[in-house]
Amino acid sequence: MKFLIDTNIFIPLEPTRFFDVEGSTNKVTEFVKLSAVSGHQIYVHPAERADLKRDKDEERRKLREILFNKYPLLPQPPPIPPSLESILGYAEPESNNWVDHQLIAALYSNASDFLVTEDRSLRKKAGKLGLESRVATVTEVISILKDLYDTCPQPPPAVRDVKAYALDENDPIFKSLQEDYTDFNEWLVKCKREHRQAWVIDGQESNLAAFSIVKHKKSKTWGLNGKVLKICSFKVSEQYNGIRYGELLLKTIFDYATKNGYDWIYITVLEKHNVLINLLEDFGFRDIRAKTGAGEIVFSKPMSCPDEIDESFDPLSFNVRYGPFALKFQGVPSYIIPIRPQFHRLLFPEVEKQLELQPGNRPFGNSIRKAYLSNAQIRTIKPGCNIFFYRSVDRNSVMLVGVVEDTLVSSSPIEIARYVSKRTVYTYSEIEKMCHREVLAILFRQSRILKRPITIQELKVNGIVSAAPQSIITNQKEALEWIQTRITE
Repeated sequence: MKFLIDTNIFIPLEPTRFFDVEGSTNKVTEFVKLSAVSGHQIYVHPAERADLKRDKDEERRKLREILFNKYPLLPQPPPIPPSLESILGYAEPESNNWVDHQLIAALYSNASDFLVTEDRSLRKKAGKLGLESRVATVTEVISILKDLYDTCPQPPPAVRDVKAYALDENDPIFKSLQEDYTDFNEWLVKCKREHRQAWVIDGQESNLAAFSIVKHKKSKTWGLNGKVLKICSFKVSEQYNGIRYGELLLKTIFDYATKNGYDWIYITVLEKHNVLINLLEDFGFRDIRAKTGAGEIVFSKPMSCPDEIDESFDPLSFNVRYGPFALKFQGVPSYIIPIRPQFHRLLFPEVEKQLELQPGNRPFGNSIRKAYLSNAQIRTIKPGCNIFFYRSVDRNSVMLVGVVEDTLVSSSPIEIARYVSKRTVYTYSEIEKMCHREVLAILFRQSRILKRPITIQELKVNGIVSAAPQSIITNQKEALEWIQTRITE
């Protein structure tokens, strides 16, 4: 694969003096090392020289211009097409926006598989062109490389439910919070005394990989009506960034909020925490345009649907905003997807708890956003469709429901790999084997595990199928009403 790096990746990668070393230097160095070991290519864009020229420190600027020449330039970079400029707007040559647009144009023209950047605004610009999935932070791209080439470190078992008093303030995970908030330790003592609900993910050693603390807010807060849950603290250790532990914690919190009848969840975040902000926005949290006294941005997410749903919400947007449990059914196509037990265990390890097997062996399997690959011939599956996973062989039942984000059909391993790479449970060698013929790649969001799986007998009796599904099946319109009733029991 080909990675195009932004200037904000190049600069920490090439400090010119010891005091220019940045906090992200170790991470970007790891990214370069993994790329080299895996045989991938890293490029810089000639337009990024304009960024370097803006450095007022002449000595450092000259050194960086020399070091910039170490990296292969993207050959014959494509110009910004008029269609792209009409969406992103005009940018003055050599301005910050102009450099951004040059990088996006390279991605848009497929001159690069991924654009690696820490710039959240650049990611949003790419999103206007449907390219957001190919813009990655350093932690994300490290995860991509580790996942695809089976170098991911052994993950911890799963999330543990604890009370706040079980947390040790001397754990290294709290260090950055103690630096951001001078009264953090006093606040943690208060959480302990109140026996606040918390969840942790254990690291490989005795330290925590991630944790979160929540609190029920009794009074009306930030204009949020009904029962409100505050995420008081949410942290993934830098050592474990990019391997979906944040998503795993969010999944746990959503489940808790749904089962306890919360109408809203909110969280306050310092503006510098771009990775967390991106994660929150990907799961339906919105900036309410308010800030705390500490300068934190306030993000909120509804967990209950309004009586009158805004019709501008398509089925996927509806699931993102109000989900993951909320689904649209009326007029929404749905499909039954048969899946063998070995792949079901990888994609949905939390179901294995019900089967008394060890959950959490693959952390990305515990995430909400997943990918499924098939050699099925069907081509009608569109974003927003509901999909029902039928576990064959041993359970012979529909076990859970998802919502389609997007699909791709290709017989190119590299194209499939870059498409599913942020969420895949497949190694590159497995993808190559599947690509002996066209592969249907489905990106989807897991919605809910069925409390009572739908057996093959029920599916037959109610006319959903005539026999156990061997390939993806389209549910007929007359079956949708029964399915809707059945899965909401």
